[in-house]
Formats: sequence, C-alpha cells, structure tokens
Amino acid sequence: MEPTFKVIADLFQVPQPSELEILESGRKKHGETAEESRELGRQCLSQGDYPNALRHFKEAVAQRDPNDITPLIDLAGALEYADDYPQALRQYERALRANSEAAEPVVGVADLYKRYGRFRDAIVKLEEAIEKEPGNAFYRIKLAETLREARERKRALSAAQGAIKAQPDNSYYHYWTGDLLIEMERYDEALEYLRAAIELSPGDDYLYLRATVAFWCAERRVESIKALRLASELDPEKHLYHGLLGILLEETGQIEEAALESGRAQKMDRYDEDTMSRLLSEMKIEL
Repeated sequence: MEPTFKVIADLFQVPQPSELEILESGRKKHGETAEESRELGRQCLSQGDYPNALRHFKEAVAQRDPNDITPLIDLAGALEYADDYPQALRQYERALRANSEAAEPVVGVADLYKRYGRFRDAIVKLEEAIEKEPGNAFYRIKLAETLREARERKRALSAAQGAIKAQPDNSYYHYWTGDLLIEMERYDEALEYLRAAIELSPGDDYLYLRATVAFWCAERRVESIKALRLASELDPEKHLYHGLLGILLEETGQIEEAALESGRAQKMDRYDEDTMSRLLSEMKIEL
C-alpha cells in the first residue's frame, strides 16, 4: 500500500500558505477520480490549507472503490491534523468495518487513544496491528514508544528488539533501543545497540553524543571523550559539544585542554544550556 497522508505528514512539516498559494492549491478544483481527489487533498495539505484538503479527501471517500480503504485512512489522518479527533476515530472505524483484516486503521486508532492518554488501550490496539502484520517493524517500534511512555520499559525493550529483528538495517531502531537502555541504566548493553546504529549511520553526530553518555556512565571516560570529539568533528558548529567536552576534560583532570574549549562554549545559547543540563544529569555530573 502506498504511503497515506498521515505517514507523509509525520515526515514533513507543512508551511503556512499565502492567500495566493491557497487559491492555487485546488480550492475550486474537483478530482474526477478518488486518486485525483486524494492528490488535490495532498496539495492543499502541503500548503497548510486544511479546509480544502478535507473537502478533497471527503470527495475521494465518496468516489472510492468500496474495497479501497486508503481514502478513509487519508481522511482520518487529515482530521487528526485538524484536531478533530472524534471524526478521525469515526473514519478509522469505517475503514475497519470495510476491511477488518487491515492493520493501518488499527494503528490510527491507537494513535488517537495515545493522544487522549489512554495508553493501555493504545497498547492493545498496537498489539492487534502486529498480530495482523507481524513483519511490520514500524508497528513494533510504535508499540515500544507507547510502552516506554507508559513506563513499561522492559516490555518496551522487548518490542524494540522485535523491530530490530524485523528490520535489522534500520539505524533508528538500534539508536532507540540504546537510548532506552541508557534510561534503564544498562549502559554496556546500550553501547552495543549504539555501536550498531553508528555503523549503519556513521555520519550522524547525535549518535556519538548518546554514545558519549553511555560510555561515561559505564565508567569508560576515555571512550566517552573520544566519542564526543567525533561528534564535534562531524558538526563543528555545535557549541554544545565544546561546552560538554570542556566539562568532561575538567572532570578527568585535563585542565589545560578543557580551557581550550572555553571560547566556543561561551557561544552556547539557552537551548544548548538546557540540553547540557539534561546531559549532565544523565551522566550524574554535578557542577
């Protein structure tokens, strides 16, 4: 099945449209087929024109083949982004009535339950989706994320490991599992997953930053500083790395080297300082 609007909208941020862009997005147009209406709906959404997007998606639903639930899922996703959650739920339920074996609308319902703080219900729905599509790694990581938010870390870890088994070449799944293990204070295990993530995405500086935390907490100070230097080399403009490096060098008695980082560290902004505070708390470093 091709990606639905909700999947695409989760990936991209949509800009606010100008009046001219809204006019060009298809306000007065009508699709001759369900696919044309879906495309017009997507064009409107890409420009932030939610009212016309909803109109086109509703037309696609009216034009659809009765066996095709994709327009219903698109409409439900658009309603979610318009904050009309009751109507979004209604469309997901219509999709399930049309195809009780489909997993995607079940995941949509789980997302809505999660928005309402109904984590238990969301977990049940995600487990149901996985039963329908056991090889879908994305559903497994969504289950892991929901379990983590529900403070069920052990179950979250199992679900994340299932996602990795289903899609072992996905760097994010390895990173996410490593990050969870840091939260669980299982640092040596976290490093195994972070190493896999880095091997799959060696140019991602953030992965080295997370490895910095895990190494430090595992009492591997040399490797921690080395990982942070690698992160800084990948993105020299991130002043946060210089600030954190200065502190780690001071903590290990390398005072002169720490002083070399002070100039760049002074350029940190408020966001950098907040991030630094969270990192130091994770690493149990008190200044």
